[in-house]
Amino acid sequence: MAAETFDLSARKFHQAALVALLAIAYLVGGPVAVGLVALVGLVMLAGRYWWPADIFRQFAWRVLEPAGILRRQDAVEDHSTRRIARTLGGGILLGSAWLLAVNQPWSWLLVAAIGIMIFLDAAFNYCVLCEITYRFGRIKPSHQGGVS
Repeated sequence: MAAETFDLSARKFHQAALVALLAIAYLVGGPVAVGLVALVGLVMLAGRYWWPADIFRQFAWRVLEPAGILRRQDAVEDHSTRRIARTLGGGILLGSAWLLAVNQPWSWLLVAAIGIMIFLDAAFNYCVLCEITYRFGRIKPSHQGGVS
């Protein structure tokens, strides 16, 4: 996929909001936590396919940037792997919300894993799935077919 221009400021705001909501969900627990985890999953998944559903980027674009609170920072990037990561993360968080609703506390491990990956991208521009696909893309078979 070709590189396109993206607003990094809106992405960073979006990611910070998601991490904050997941942290709040863990701290408050109960039905509120289930709702917050589901909300984050929905924003990630639905916002991936329909921009208006990404309420945090919309807030950045329509309120924070025009008010001068957030300065738009455009960059040219290939987002194909980040789009896959967003889809997977949103689906995992929706599944985790359901697991939390049926009293499976171990699903917080899934929520934490997604939250950490979002944080790494927000804070350090480190996309875990991008790294994995890059590493696997570099692995070449040492021989062609057969057993050595």
